[in-house]
Amino acid sequence: MPELARGLPENFSRRDLLARAQVLEMEIFLANFLLSSQGDRVGMAHSVEMRHPFLDFRVIDFAFRLPAHWKVRGLKEKYLLKHAFKGVIPEGIVARAKQPYRAPIRELFFAQAPPDYVDHLLSEELLKETGYFSPGRVKRLYAKFRGTGPEFASEFQNMALIGVLSTQILHQLFVKGDRLRASGALIPDRLVGAAARS
Repeated sequence: MPELARGLPENFSRRDLLARAQVLEMEIFLANFLLSSQGDRVGMAHSVEMRHPFLDFRVIDFAFRLPAHWKVRGLKEKYLLKHAFKGVIPEGIVARAKQPYRAPIRELFFAQAPPDYVDHLLSEELLKETGYFSPGRVKRLYAKFRGTGPEFASEFQNMALIGVLSTQILHQLFVKGDRLRASGALIPDRLVGAAARS
């Protein structure tokens, strides 16, 4: 926490609550996670250099000078931006509720993956064998996903299901599976640091 406090602007405590929240989100979440893990790394892995027009320093400087009531009105976010583009952007987009960024869990596991693969990972037998999750609860959650449309799953249910599936896959590959054993002992080809010099 002291590290974070040292990096905050001098007038941080005198800013309004929204401005303080925005500074903290930029310092903690935007630079360290969103733009790094889900932005630059993903883009550069596919030879795409991404441009983010709302991250232009002039836009950020302008936005920080705006009073809070021009940014948020009640539960309406991006108030000034939406007001400025009224009539340019379709009303359906301007008025729609905020949609969180989500991985396409249903499409990935229920449309593209072979059904028997997911069925096997979430089977009562395999869940009992790994022992991480309650087979009965997972069975009920999985039945909901199999029997309803994409609008059913809440953010929490999506995350719960992807957590169970990921854990089951990792267990199969690295705890139970033969891949790790087949590789044998890992012998580094180069040591870096004090150990290498001794």
